[in-house]
Amino acid sequence: MARFKDTSILGAAELEKLAGVIEELETKTSGEIRLMIVKRSSQTGHVGILLWALLTGLTALLFWLERDFFIFHADVWFWPSIIIVYYLISIGLARFAAVQRWLTSAGDRDAQVLNRAELEFHREGLTQTDGATGILLFLSLMERQAVVLGDKAIAAKLPQATWDGVIATVLQGARTGRWAEKLEEALRLCGAPLSTHFPIQAGDRNELANAVIVKD
Repeated sequence: MARFKDTSILGAAELEKLAGVIEELETKTSGEIRLMIVKRSSQTGHVGILLWALLTGLTALLFWLERDFFIFHADVWFWPSIIIVYYLISIGLARFAAVQRWLTSAGDRDAQVLNRAELEFHREGLTQTDGATGILLFLSLMERQAVVLGDKAIAAKLPQATWDGVIATVLQGARTGRWAEKLEEALRLCGAPLSTHFPIQAGDRNELANAVIVKD
């Protein structure tokens, strides 16, 4: 898994190149393409507490199995120390994306990524284009999930299955760390059906910015 800084797994030059790809694709379609990368979509406040409970519970089980030793030899500060140390360890481990994924159910991750994508679709003005041809390629890093959402005109002509190859390509980037390459490939896969079903029209204008959106 590639390391990233400030929510992004791409450098400034790579972000600029992807914006250029979007600009290029939009010369062939009336669609308005946006690419968004977020650090996470799922709520993870439960992770530290759940880890603390697991560690404390396992220690309690060990205490029960070895209760004779602990009753006669454990210091009075044993349990308070265990609770404090496990709490600090849990808070530290809860910062890692792999731990967050492990302690967030697959169903919750799926639902929260889709909800975040839909929220951002509206928040970024993709429902306000003249021809209802906004399309969002959304990548949520912690969950390693991608979503493609199209506005009404696009959804009416292109079923959701159209974007399965796009999503698979983005997830190849997650597995291999070849983020820039796979995101560019995914954008071009988005552009192909758009240019066929929504070709550029006379007088078409760029309604939404081409820059990649990066958020927490």
